Amino acid sequence: MRNWSVFVPCVVVVLLVSSVVASAEEISVQRVEESGRLLVPLRGIFEYFGATVEWDGTRKAVEIDRAGDHITMFVNDYDAYINGETVYLDVPPRIIHSRTHVPLRFVGEALGATVDYLGDHVDIYPPGSGMLRVHLSSSSRGTGQRQGGSYIASWTATRAVTDAALAGYTNWQLTLMRNEIYARHGRPFNNKYVRNYFLSQSWYSPNSNYRDSWLSGLERENAEYIRDYQTAVFIVNGPATHP
Repeated sequence: MRNWSVFVPCVVVVLLVSSVVASAEEISVQRVEESGRLLVPLRGIFEYFGATVEWDGTRKAVEIDRAGDHITMFVNDYDAYINGETVYLDVPPRIIHSRTHVPLRFVGEALGATVDYLGDHVDIYPPGSGMLRVHLSSSSRGTGQRQGGSYIASWTATRAVTDAALAGYTNWQLTLMRNEIYARHGRPFNNKYVRNYFLSQSWYSPNSNYRDSWLSGLERENAEYIRDYQTAVFIVNGPATHP
């Protein structure tokens, strides 16, 4: 005579697993990675958590609210804020192909979700119940300053530069960030490396009538701050003049 009690737990387990898979929702996004971090479009995924997502195009700011938690991030800025507390990002939000992308694991876990990266897909378990499966298609690298149409640090027009915001950039990247402040107003450049970089950016339009007086006071202060930072950090060579 068979002992059916041995088999019953196995049946129960199968039914539970089937129930979880059946309740999962699924979406697909293009795979975009930078420095080993997965970036996903701002819209869609986080609304599934019940979060409210806002985009401020003037400040290039991302605001995400859920259940009393508030996350603020800025495009190309490594400083993020969770309920007013500063958190350093491995990879900041980027604008890629005209869409704002944010680091999935950081935002998901900040909202209280569990994020499992499983190669060709990511399973996200938000607080409470349910699951969202994000399928990853194709492959793309996310470096925002190499897209040919994105700013390195558009926020230098609206917020003061800090050492924390500059940490992690190379000397050459900081030179480009500093000159981007001028380039946004159409300044032509004599340095061929700087000139060629900005000529490759779709937003740049050189203006032979350019004047430094076109910069705001904040922009002038930020440009000086970046140069002083380069001088202090890269003592031997000073601010880079070529890649």
